[in-house]
Amino acid sequence: MTIQPFQIGPYGTDCYVVYEGNRCVLIDAPFPLAKVLSFINDNDLYPEAIYLTHGHFDHIFGLAEARRIYKNLPIFIGKEDLPLIENGYVNTIELLKGVDPLFLSRYASPIIGDMPSDFSIYGENAGSFRVIKTPGHTDGSVSLYSEEHKVVFTGDTLFYMSAGRTDLGGNQEKLFSSLRKLASLDPETKVFPGHGAMTAIGTETALNPYMKF
Repeated sequence: MTIQPFQIGPYGTDCYVVYEGNRCVLIDAPFPLAKVLSFINDNDLYPEAIYLTHGHFDHIFGLAEARRIYKNLPIFIGKEDLPLIENGYVNTIELLKGVDPLFLSRYASPIIGDMPSDFSIYGENAGSFRVIKTPGHTDGSVSLYSEEHKVVFTGDTLFYMSAGRTDLGGNQEKLFSSLRKLASLDPETKVFPGHGAMTAIGTETALNPYMKF
C-alpha cells in the first residue's frame, strides 16, 4: 500500500491517494482537486472509489471535479452525514453562511449545482479498510483502518496533538468516545488526519491532551 498525501485549498485539507498496483482510492475530496487528478492520470492509476471521512464542505467540494472525469465513481459516506449533502446541499450552504460566507460566495456557490447526488453508505469494510465509526466532529464521521498496514485515516476526529472541533453540529461526549476507540489501536499505527501532519497512535496517546482519559 502506497499513500500519496495532498494538502489542498484554503483550509489545508488533506486528501490521500491510496494505491496498490494501478488501482487506487481517494480519501476525501477537497477543492480544488486538480493536483490529485493529475497525479492519478500521470501515474496511470484507476480510481475505484472515493471514501469520505465526513460530510463537511472542505472535504467534499472536489467531488464534482472527480465525477466530471470518472462519471460512475462510487462515493462512500457515513449514513448520519447524509443530511449535509441532501436536498441540494441546503444544510451545507447554511453551515457555510455562518462559518465562511466568503468561501461560500467565491468557491462554493458555483460548485453546488455540479455536485453529485448519489452516495453509497459504508458497510463494515471499505476495500481493504475496516470502517470505524468515530462520531463527534460530525454524527457520521468515520475512520478507515488497515490493521495489516498499520494505518488509520481519521478525518477531523484526531489530529497531531489535537482533536476535532464540535461546534459545527458535533458532540463532545461522542468525540471523546471516538478518541478512546482510536487509542485502543496498535500504538505503531500511523495516523493520517484530515488536516495537518501525519502522526502515530502511540505518540497521541502519550502526548495529546485530548487523549488523556
